[in-house]
Amino acid sequence: MKAYSHPFNAGKMDCSGCHSPHGGSPDTLFARQTLNDTCFDCHAEKRGPYLWEHAPVAEDCSNCHDPHGSNNPGMVSLRGPMLCQGCHSQDGHPSFAYDADGLAGGTASKYLLGRNCLNCHTQVHGSNHPSGSRLMR
Repeated sequence: MKAYSHPFNAGKMDCSGCHSPHGGSPDTLFARQTLNDTCFDCHAEKRGPYLWEHAPVAEDCSNCHDPHGSNNPGMVSLRGPMLCQGCHSQDGHPSFAYDADGLAGGTASKYLLGRNCLNCHTQVHGSNHPSGSRLMR
């Protein structure tokens, strides 16, 4: 019953879409061998392979997403930048805007307005774009 969730209430899926009561590991009863394999059944476009891959994506979707629902868009467990800064340091690329002199306040940087990493880093699952490993458009 969270704001963002899989379409259970619409009748488009049920628990057996991801879980198998007669198989899988005893802890999770996933329909496939791993959580990622289960997610990729419906979200194949996130699988890759990517030239520039965000390592946590290949590791476990639940590093960032809550498959049982969230109050954040995309069913992410926290909103950016808090989600991203759980792993990424704020030292080299802080989440608050700097002015032209490198000081907080004043004329804010257009790159940090809205205070969300996803404003610029849009391809967080991975990218094949020639712009490189910054996971941007």
